[in-house]
Amino acid sequence: MVSYGYLRDARPNYYGNGYVKMASLLKKVINTKTVTIIISLLLMIMVCLWWYSRPNRATIAAAEVATIAKDIQKLYAQKANYWMLNTESLKSNDILTEYRYKDKQLINALGKPILIGKGENGDVVMPGEKSFDVVYTDLSMVECVNVASYQLEQQETLGLLQITIIGPEKSRIFEWSATDYALPISRPEAKLFCGNNSKVVWTFE
Repeated sequence: MVSYGYLRDARPNYYGNGYVKMASLLKKVINTKTVTIIISLLLMIMVCLWWYSRPNRATIAAAEVATIAKDIQKLYAQKANYWMLNTESLKSNDILTEYRYKDKQLINALGKPILIGKGENGDVVMPGEKSFDVVYTDLSMVECVNVASYQLEQQETLGLLQITIIGPEKSRIFEWSATDYALPISRPEAKLFCGNNSKVVWTFE
């Protein structure tokens, strides 16, 4: 008696081959998506790190106050006082040529007007006056808090006498020797007086 073994079906297994191909393709797609997601996440992290590490415009604007004060003090170093000082007089002396302008108005890094002189309106400094003001105007609540609470480098050597916050409802002068509301200004203190359309006045000697 002849014994015959089991003969394997020689016909192509289309179903099985199709499944393998589909699984392989699906695996490639998943791997590609995973790589894309990982790369996207890394790019997002890099952008976030760059964004939070860069100086914001309010910080730059606040730091510019010291630069302006130094330029003015240098110009008036050989003079007895700051008589006749205001924004227009500095323009005529070519002191402010390297700063930003918009419609012939001196502006800071926030795009807001800068006034120089005496008082919140940047009036001309009168004879005998030995101090001057740098004024940032039209500030929003956030901008006001950020620039007012910024601590200038070497504040004492800059001759900073006081900082005044002029808000829409109330104002406050901050001085070094004050019992209440002394310099430097903290953010919580600035928030008490800042609002939309505020001014911050730095007074230098």
